[in-house]
Amino acid sequence: MSGKRYLITGKNDLLKTPIRVVFFIPILSFFLNGCGLFYHFQPGSQDLQPVRSPHQESLFYVSEVLDGDTFILSDGGHVRLLGINTPEKDMYFYQESKEVLEIMVLGKQVSLEKDISDWDIYGRRLRYVFRDDLFVNLEMVKRGFANIYTCPPDVRYAEELLEAERYARENDLGLWESSDLDTVKIEVFYDAPGNDNKNINGEYVVLDNSGEEILDTQGWTIKDSGTSIYVFDGYDFYPGTRIILFSGKGTDGEGLLYWNSTGPIWNNDFDTLYLRDKQGLLMGIYNY
Repeated sequence: MSGKRYLITGKNDLLKTPIRVVFFIPILSFFLNGCGLFYHFQPGSQDLQPVRSPHQESLFYVSEVLDGDTFILSDGGHVRLLGINTPEKDMYFYQESKEVLEIMVLGKQVSLEKDISDWDIYGRRLRYVFRDDLFVNLEMVKRGFANIYTCPPDVRYAEELLEAERYARENDLGLWESSDLDTVKIEVFYDAPGNDNKNINGEYVVLDNSGEEILDTQGWTIKDSGTSIYVFDGYDFYPGTRIILFSGKGTDGEGLLYWNSTGPIWNNDFDTLYLRDKQGLLMGIYNY
């Protein structure tokens, strides 16, 4: 990691300033200048217009932020931000994502908006979150602190979130900062023959080293659009060779690796693979 943490301000561009130098500036700017809005994107345009949602619930007070996409209300209820996913603990940009969400909602009143689903399997409310005209879910994506994670039937803002992620990717913001390692080609074979749950190794990822250098895979990670993460051990990845990563169980061998998952990793309809180097910088994306 670079050691810098990217702080949100009232401007449309990120202020890339180390936290140790100016801790109070982002919070002050938040109130003086405003901090983004619920942006309505027009294809091919970066014009941003505030929009109020008619589906918002009453106001709630945020007492604690757990990570970049989960917080606790004053009544003890847990809220999981819908349509996005942020880094897990000990992963690249985890702390930055958490701190930015704290700046936006901690100690403040927010309104919550339900889509179709009400709760997740962990008993958390699944909600879109607004602070006045600030659409928190979208702001996290647009500034590069989260990737989209829209799952039917909760797709009310799927297009807006997708456009926000596209903006962050095109501008190399946050999670989308690119690695210098750009010679690895990715392909995902996500639809296993037969029953996916009975043929877990029927889905796999293929990595090809199309460069001219031997690459050390130590610390590389592969992640889906959700929370499944595979961490590579050290391996000499020679030019012109490939690595096949199977989702199921097995014994690692020359060019053959196993995730050892007890269930399928990759969705059959849509998903995204993120390949990152040992510093957490993005080496490649495979989207389908």
